Amino acid sequence: MEIKNEFSFLDKFREKHPISIQRKAVILLVLQTVMIFLLIATMILVYCVDAGDRRAFYMALLMGLAFLLGLSTFYNSRGKYLIAAWITTICMLAGPWISILFDPSILNGDVVPFVYVGLSIQLCAILLSERATLLLSTVQLLGVLAALLFSPKLADTNWPSLFAFIVFTAAIGVSTGYTNRKQLEQIVQQHRQLLDDEAQLRELSLKDSLTGLYNRRYMEESFDREIERMRRAGHQLAVVMTDIDRFKAINDTYGHVVGDAVLAFTADFFLKNTRNFDIVCRYGGDEFIIIFPDCSREEAAERAEILRSSISASEVVLLGQTVSPLTLSFGIAVLPADGLTRQALIAAADAALYAAKEAGRNRVE
Repeated sequence: MEIKNEFSFLDKFREKHPISIQRKAVILLVLQTVMIFLLIATMILVYCVDAGDRRAFYMALLMGLAFLLGLSTFYNSRGKYLIAAWITTICMLAGPWISILFDPSILNGDVVPFVYVGLSIQLCAILLSERATLLLSTVQLLGVLAALLFSPKLADTNWPSLFAFIVFTAAIGVSTGYTNRKQLEQIVQQHRQLLDDEAQLRELSLKDSLTGLYNRRYMEESFDREIERMRRAGHQLAVVMTDIDRFKAINDTYGHVVGDAVLAFTADFFLKNTRNFDIVCRYGGDEFIIIFPDCSREEAAERAEILRSSISASEVVLLGQTVSPLTLSFGIAVLPADGLTRQALIAAADAALYAAKEAGRNRVE
């Protein structure tokens, strides 16, 4: 249960950030959590070890840094990664430099805070862009060099080694941060490509390659969904099955290439002459199914008649061949009068289409 809750929290956290920075936001969250615990541990250590003004100074500093980290965590949890990253960076930069500038013992020879300067540069490399990291690194290194050169006590220490350590640490941090960032960008790009490929595959699996209409599989899924939706709302639904009259004769007369063009033309005709929320599918061969949600039998018959008369009156010229007259026959079934399931409604519409064929074709039954 705890593992599921953890993943649920991370999933919700990622959803608040764009895909391109989700991984960086998670890394920042981990860093913020670790740093808050480290600050708490440091406050306990300072309280136990230091005394007097030094204790008060560092307790105030650590509590201020903890507040900033809490604020940055809040912004990160709300999807504002850039603000959170800058606040976290400022927090890491402020800690050592406030100590260097306001703690007299540091300028008297305590070089430990300078080590934290190198760590702050590494954090910049993880969270910020290369340009921002280089700018902040340069400013900090100049500040470190100035403090080492102009403080008599620090000048007596092995400051070249200390400065070299900070430079090496910063260089490793910057190069590592740059490499990690490029790898993350590549991962994000691959993830986007994968999502695009999945969307294309799903599109291919649900659409007929010749006509561009939804295929039988999609029709079955959406039909069941629409039936349930209409039944809950107490509304009617009409299904129209139609096919091209004497399609075999068209193939025999003009060839299968023209026959395929006729199918594509008919599909495009349906798409242009139906509503956006109507569902038009290729059922198989030259048969098509149109689902009319919120539609009575009379309305469906009227729409089918408009389709029938419009296409039969059109002069159809495809691939240099005149395929006219092109006529269609239609069979209509309605929920709930003709059935309560997809299978029953399709069977009823098929029977009505057969009746239209028997009655002479080019008609609506």
